[in-house]
Amino acid sequence: MSCLKHKKAAAGLALAWLAWPALAQTDEALHAEGTRGVLRAQHEAVLASSISERIVRMPLREGDRFQKGQTLVAFDCSRLQAELRAAQAGQAAEARNAQVQAELLAMQAAGRVEAEIARHKETERTAQVDTIRARMVGCRVVAPFSGRVVETFARPHETPPANERLLHIVSDGALELHVVVPSRWLGWLRAGSAMQFRVDETGDLLQAEVKRIAAAVDAVSQTVKVVASVPHAPAGVLPGMSGRVVTDRPPAPGLAVAVERSPASYPSRGRPSR
Repeated sequence: MSCLKHKKAAAGLALAWLAWPALAQTDEALHAEGTRGVLRAQHEAVLASSISERIVRMPLREGDRFQKGQTLVAFDCSRLQAELRAAQAGQAAEARNAQVQAELLAMQAAGRVEAEIARHKETERTAQVDTIRARMVGCRVVAPFSGRVVETFARPHETPPANERLLHIVSDGALELHVVVPSRWLGWLRAGSAMQFRVDETGDLLQAEVKRIAAAVDAVSQTVKVVASVPHAPAGVLPGMSGRVVTDRPPAPGLAVAVERSPASYPSRGRPSR
């Protein structure tokens, strides 16, 4: 029985020793083949409006450029403007009434309660005016940054619901590289590490620098997300393009394999002499 156990152990060690070169080359092969990544704009947004009115102007289409602060969508807000004028008139009337009640109270010709009610009504009208003005902010959708239009979801003369998406936009300028790498790379990957990214669509080789590493590792896939900056990219390289990532990293450490002695190497156990 003891001899059989030794033979099984030796066979298992032999298979592990034969498999060790392949295991040791797995990380190197992954590095040589490259990890997949995707380019993204530094700023990206899907814009909407808090009001539901008819679109009167929406001049940009897919691919068009715009500047920060430019009006991208304009709505017909004539109804809100009429509501605002009515609310302002009511506010003026309540303000005059509150003033009169205060003067009468000073002359002891009116009660304190009436003066307080008039003052509260004026405050209510002022709040109504402020509410309408806040709604009218949605009459124009303004670009939060300079960039380009990716996709439009509405057209002039339509009346989309409130908070319905209208435009998908991305920023111009530097790009970001988003890549998911094996968590074992954290042994050498740091903020500031250099990367090279080969774009599939254009073949361009871009230089990138690691800026952020996710705060946690995915326990199932044993991967971690890394974000790198790409400060210089040709005009033809666009957000959404994908490719292969190559990093300048030290060679992977070898795998530690515990080697046991074969049964033949064990010292013989002779019978003790009598």
